[in-house]
Amino acid sequence: MKQLLRFAAVGVINTALGYAVIFACMYLAGLGAVISNVIGYAVGLIVSYLLNRSFTFRSAAPPRWEIIRFVAIFLLAYLANLAALVLLIRHAGVHEGVAQVIAGVVYFALSFVLNKYYVFAGPQTSVADH
Repeated sequence: MKQLLRFAAVGVINTALGYAVIFACMYLAGLGAVISNVIGYAVGLIVSYLLNRSFTFRSAAPPRWEIIRFVAIFLLAYLANLAALVLLIRHAGVHEGVAQVIAGVVYFALSFVLNKYYVFAGPQTSVADH
């Protein structure tokens, strides 16, 4: 349960930081919305990997393949989120706002499980609360 809460906290941190970078790029650096979004998401993804590796899952595995798996799982979870959203709105008639929340839960749950059991399944540092 502590890992799940840490994972959620990392998500809040990297989301807040990602948006801060997006808006800083747009309004302080004068960049366009698209490039600002790409930079913000890139920063958020890097922060997410680093915090999940060290804080959430306390991985001691070499990072080389872990990073590749992390990005792949991010893409998979995002595609699952998008598929759930489209299915809920177009085929189940769910309200768009409710569908966004449900799709977000799909993303969060899939991302947590796959990060825990696939990306960061290697050696961990010794911590009593795992």
